[in-house]
Amino acid sequence: MSSLIVEVCRVDAVEKHPRADRMAIAKVKGWNTCIVHNPDTSDSQFKAGANSVFFPLDSVLPPELSDRLGVTKYLGALAMNEDGTRRPGGRVMVTNLRGEKSYGLIMACENPEWEVGQDVAGYYGVTKWKPPLKATDGDAESPHPAFHRYFDMEHIRNFPDLFEDGEEVVVTEKIHGQNTRLGLIRDTNERGEAVWKWMAGSHDIRRKRFWQKLHQERDENGQPVGQPVPVGDPQESVFWTCFDESNRNLLCALSNCGYTPEEIDNEPLVKDHDGQYSVVLFGERYGSGVQDMWYGFQNGRFGFRAFDVTLNGKYLDFDVKLEAFSRHGVEAMPIIYPRPYSFTKIDELAEGPTTVCPPDAAGKYKGREGVVVLPVKERPVVTERKVFDRLQLKCVSFSYMARKDGTEFH
Repeated sequence: MSSLIVEVCRVDAVEKHPRADRMAIAKVKGWNTCIVHNPDTSDSQFKAGANSVFFPLDSVLPPELSDRLGVTKYLGALAMNEDGTRRPGGRVMVTNLRGEKSYGLIMACENPEWEVGQDVAGYYGVTKWKPPLKATDGDAESPHPAFHRYFDMEHIRNFPDLFEDGEEVVVTEKIHGQNTRLGLIRDTNERGEAVWKWMAGSHDIRRKRFWQKLHQERDENGQPVGQPVPVGDPQESVFWTCFDESNRNLLCALSNCGYTPEEIDNEPLVKDHDGQYSVVLFGERYGSGVQDMWYGFQNGRFGFRAFDVTLNGKYLDFDVKLEAFSRHGVEAMPIIYPRPYSFTKIDELAEGPTTVCPPDAAGKYKGREGVVVLPVKERPVVTERKVFDRLQLKCVSFSYMARKDGTEFH
């Protein structure tokens, strides 16, 4: 998930709205946002070069701030709590204003001493929206340091200049599903012996393979009473179901563990070898019932597409991982653009029909969630604003964010 970046920004340009006399379009970093324009004086709410505070998508604004800005009714509602209450605040969304895409909210910089790039999220009490966790994903297992989470990928509109124009890049389609990580990890058993173990999970949470639903008694005020009681038969975590033959073979081969997948099932002792102590495969579980975009799958069927793999925590170069995926029959994310970089081109490629399946079979929403842009060779980037351990950015499509009744468990 990308970072919360609420900072002082310079307005790069202001353009007249082509279909609305009382609106203009302000360009901030890689974002366009609609602002007020006075046709009588030809003045806009902001001028090019002015400092501003920009609240990007998925910012959660406290009620006092959104009321002051007059935008409370335009914000997205937050999820309900277990007790039926809803925490205060609203989520910044995209909107289409007279045919123009508008991302985020912009306000005047109220402190002239603030500098461009200064983080003001804490000053305004703004937090980052996070999708609610679904209990049906399975019970949490104890974390393991070698079974690491995926890195936080930033949105390219916040950092449109990290890639150089003309640089050779790869663009893949971003699939709307469940982030999944599968691992083959060197661990220890109860006797302290080094063993190989499968691990599965998503985002920050490692999952147990089997879990049971819990029933919690509550009193007349809705407060929990006693301890939760397991009900029903144990179920396999949805992330563990992604361990198909191809993924298992890939993890065994890359680890150089010397065992077959069937032998790993019994958590064998680690042999002396020059291989890895952790291999983590990252991908997306998608299909029927996973989200609101089913990509042609029906009747509970799902697929898995890999997008990254690490050996001892180091991400593999694109060509290396793609060759490994191909050799073991692991499906990768669709590649739609291997050519020189252009921000304008990336913005265009984020839109359009999905390439995962024929558009007619995609379901109600037939477009792309967006795209991911990465270099051919892994590399870090150091800027004045942030240190990037690896250069890889996402561009989420406007049509995806603006679709009606979409799920956001990504």
